[in-house]
Amino acid sequence: SRGILHPCSAVVKIMPELRAKNVVATALPSGWTTVGDRYMVVDRKLRPGESVLGEPGTLMYASETIKMRTNFGGFRAAVGGALSGESIVRMQYTNNGSEDAHVGLACNMPMAVVMPVHMERFNGSIYCKRGAWMAGDSTIRVSPAILPTRSCIACCCGGMPPLIQKVHGEGLALLNAGGTLVEVSLEAGQTIIIDTNSLVAFTEGIDYNVRSTGNVFTCCFGGEGCFNTAITGPGTIYLESVSYQKLIDMLLIQSTAAGAGAGAGAGGDGGGGGE
Repeated sequence: SRGILHPCSAVVKIMPELRAKNVVATALPSGWTTVGDRYMVVDRKLRPGESVLGEPGTLMYASETIKMRTNFGGFRAAVGGALSGESIVRMQYTNNGSEDAHVGLACNMPMAVVMPVHMERFNGSIYCKRGAWMAGDSTIRVSPAILPTRSCIACCCGGMPPLIQKVHGEGLALLNAGGTLVEVSLEAGQTIIIDTNSLVAFTEGIDYNVRSTGNVFTCCFGGEGCFNTAITGPGTIYLESVSYQKLIDMLLIQSTAAGAGAGAGAGGDGGGGGE
């Protein structure tokens, strides 16, 4: 069966017993290829009259016969896109020529990698973190969805907000992700505990909740905060080792530390004065 594709970054599949093994990456559908060994570009070959959709800012190159236009998809689709963490518009790239043409699309997040998903594997729909959708076939739609949880605490402390993103349709959808990707298949009633910022996408049937990380000392010094996310099957989830939020947090910590060090150095130099 066709699984999630990641030609460059390592992909690991975790079986129900939670033992990891490599996933053999299958070929992209006809007309889709990747360029590069890391932070790859996805090249889409379009036949005359054929279109592909992308988030604003994902275009890297296009043949001269490619016509670009903004696609609001109506008021409801525009509002839905905004509520799910996307732009209110999508870019539509159409081949207006008489021969095949190409469009090159790249992630619009720094250091992100492309995560292609075959929608037919998930019966045409999958839940994602806000802003995860990058591009896809013209049959792909993005809309807001309510986080499938029965816990108010999970909505506040589980790493995802009450409104998330739902990608649905037929064909191929491309998501933004970071680092190494891990696939976890869960049987009914089986639970896995994950870092709150690591979840990229999950299928229908998954129950989303939180679990305390431990006592006060663990909450303060364990590096995971007060809660971890608890995911219960049946279903499949996809995790990333370097989330965009984790990257931002790391940069802020480094920037704050550098600023504090520079301030301390300037203060020390200011001491010395008259003879």
